[in-house]
Amino acid sequence: MMIVGKQVLWLSLLIAVLLMFLGSPVVLLAQEDKVDLSLRLLPEYYYKEVVPGKNTPLFMEIRNNGNTAITSIRLNADKPEGWVVDFKPDNISYLSAGSSQTIDINVIPSQNSVRGEYTITLLAEANETRTATSTILRIESGFSFWLWVGLGLAALVIAGFVIIFLHFGKQ
Repeated sequence: MMIVGKQVLWLSLLIAVLLMFLGSPVVLLAQEDKVDLSLRLLPEYYYKEVVPGKNTPLFMEIRNNGNTAITSIRLNADKPEGWVVDFKPDNISYLSAGSSQTIDINVIPSQNSVRGEYTITLLAEANETRTATSTILRIESGFSFWLWVGLGLAALVIAGFVIIFLHFGKQ
């Protein structure tokens, strides 16, 4: 009988503890708000050849990796002097947690740009955060001064051979 009494005692103690936990308010810890905005260009846009004065389309994805919405996102670019960078759309009023949006970017290098590499930094500024990514655009001038000089010399050499061939060919 003593064993049954101990079992009843333990059982009643267990019920009392369970009632104490079930009857008291439960404290739940809320997850902290996480703000994480990212910009991503397609891999072929990180080092791309462009032509001065010509439109160059780029596509960028803006993604909210956080667990809270991001509002009033404004897009901008830090660019070389005389270059034009247009965004469509140029602002996003609301981007919910876990979602993304594609942005069309049109870059027009200045007509006065010379051969070389140029860095463009793409910026996204929101009420909650700011982020940036950059790309290198390179200009490979097709016709430079020395190319024209080389073509002129080659034309003179060919003309000289034709004249010599025609002169000695008749004799």
